[in-house]
Amino acid sequence: MAHIGSLKEKPVITGVGCTKFGSVLTTPEIKGLTFQELACEAAFEAIDEAGIDPKEIDAFYIGNMVSHISHLYSHNTQMADWLGLQLKPSIHFATACSTTNTGVGLAAMGVASGKFRNVLVLGCEILSSEPTDDPIKRKAVDPGTLWYWTDFGVDQAYAYHHAYDIATAYGALPTLGYAKKYGVPMDKMDDVMCAVHRAVRIHSAANKKAFVQTTLEQEARKAGFKDIYEFWKSRKNPFLAWPVRVKSALNTVDGASAYIISSKKEAKGYFKKEPVSVEGFHWTSSNYPWYGRDPTDWDLDRTAFQTAMKMAKIKPKDIDYLDVHDCMQIYQLILSEQAGYFKKGEAWKAFLEGRTLYKGDKPMNTAGGRHGKGHAFAASAGAEIYEAVKQMRGEAKGRQIKDEPETSVVHNHGYGMHTAVTVLKR
Repeated sequence: MAHIGSLKEKPVITGVGCTKFGSVLTTPEIKGLTFQELACEAAFEAIDEAGIDPKEIDAFYIGNMVSHISHLYSHNTQMADWLGLQLKPSIHFATACSTTNTGVGLAAMGVASGKFRNVLVLGCEILSSEPTDDPIKRKAVDPGTLWYWTDFGVDQAYAYHHAYDIATAYGALPTLGYAKKYGVPMDKMDDVMCAVHRAVRIHSAANKKAFVQTTLEQEARKAGFKDIYEFWKSRKNPFLAWPVRVKSALNTVDGASAYIISSKKEAKGYFKKEPVSVEGFHWTSSNYPWYGRDPTDWDLDRTAFQTAMKMAKIKPKDIDYLDVHDCMQIYQLILSEQAGYFKKGEAWKAFLEGRTLYKGDKPMNTAGGRHGKGHAFAASAGAEIYEAVKQMRGEAKGRQIKDEPETSVVHNHGYGMHTAVTVLKR
């Protein structure tokens, strides 16, 4: 049994920031930005929202995974100058794609201990391109090279690059396992995944900071289809690794996210909005494969969910909003059941019924997930913390959950082998 632990004081999130997700080569809002500029845009949005001066930040933690593309290896020391945080305590840290979810707990412990009053957590990733000899000029990175570098996130002693196939291990086997376990015919399972993607796109289309700005219906009509299911099963959406189709997978993007964790006492002095408290968190680490004979049974995630929720003293029925890592969209089914948000074998029906939409009774991933919002590796988890906070404050315009969530749970995988779960409360 994992140690639950507790915090003597529940720190609060006072400021959040997030850039537009896209490509620094082509996306107008972030085109031409360097790593440092992209990171600062998110950081200063969080600092401004919190209503504090950088000099009031006592420490900062910055996360980045693919250092091949940033060409930085000590982000914290170099970013101290850019952020105006010289001589402040700092670390560069990474737990792959769960990095800025892990950062919540790290910062919360620093604040709850009494050592720090305000901690800035920042994540930034540029995946579309790499610097040339002139760091201002970047050249595109092809997907094969990106995934070759990304594979440093898994075991190098007993494996080799690309032996661990992402589309198969993350998508196809869990999808087949789910369908077999719960008796869902494969044609129906294809419909379910179309419904999951429809929700992803409804949410991302309503999120100005998301990469994909069109709904599935809009894309289908543009391609000459009247029915989204017909479009989904057409040659416009081929299989990536049967039975997983291309649109059930992530989109890699560039982006940055940030938030500030503060003590309640500190926040009372300057913070004007309703603070969101960090009630619970937990992390689990493993090695691949992270599942055995049953590809839908993930101890790594179940342990993280249960321990974080026990720390927060909540039950699954108390969750008002759930965000889960969905580099492959089958994760939305499996992880929502692992969390207890849905009963085992029931999530697929909920997606077909539209219950996970922002206007449904079981809202999930309202920023647009790793396909619609886009996946910026170390920055994505922070973007999902950003979304949860915005929903809890009633500030998620165009996709606002009707009853502002009292309790939110945010889950992230770090390349599948590190799971971070955070519980937030208003």
